[in-house]
Amino acid sequence: MAGSRRILIVEDEPTLSENLYGYLERQGMEPDAAYDGHGALALLRGAAFDAVVLDLGLPGLGGLDVLRAMRREPALWRPVLVLTARDRLEDKLLAFELGAEDYLVKPFSLAEVAARLCVLLRRGRAEAADPVTYGDLRYDARSRTVFLSGRPLALPRKSVLLLAALMQPAGSLATHARLTAALWPEGPPSARALHDQVHLLRRRLRAERGPDIVADPGRGWRLVPATGDTTALGQVGGEDGS
Repeated sequence: MAGSRRILIVEDEPTLSENLYGYLERQGMEPDAAYDGHGALALLRGAAFDAVVLDLGLPGLGGLDVLRAMRREPALWRPVLVLTARDRLEDKLLAFELGAEDYLVKPFSLAEVAARLCVLLRRGRAEAADPVTYGDLRYDARSRTVFLSGRPLALPRKSVLLLAALMQPAGSLATHARLTAALWPEGPPSARALHDQVHLLRRRLRAERGPDIVADPGRGWRLVPATGDTTALGQVGGEDGS
């Protein structure tokens, strides 16, 4: 791949960690390794990595706690590929909710790990643009963090993706098709899924006194400045843009 990319491997099983390290190095990447969650966070605070390969079943501070810590410190955030023996849907959904980009269950092919990392790295380069702003809202694509009036706004992963799509370009109409593709590239889980996600994000933005989301019936939604009139906002936002 063009240009060497730094990868942090967080895996407590020595043989697996060494195999990953050697294979990624042969693919032209620059791997480093941590064997527990605390060590991973220390390395992330001290060096610039382009992606993280993260096991969930780590001693001490587990992989999910590492994801939570990375979300609390936006400067630490990097694209994360979870490698784990946990194959329950609940674990996968929670990892995605906490911001993981990809999830691969053990046993796995080293070639597949490298291929998925290449996808994450290409996506990361495409997103390494200047932050997008709308009024007091700012979206940092590299860390996938939303800021409102300068403070981080903790949102579920789908809400972050939805808000990012609504903000590009700022104030323009985001069509139903564009928002659906941003949240579910392989198709939504139900006909009402997008409407439900818009409702959740709108409710949170109103609670935080941020911009509102209004519907253009039959076409999509757009961001508008907050007016402070919650009654009027409720009347405008109640229409379905799907």
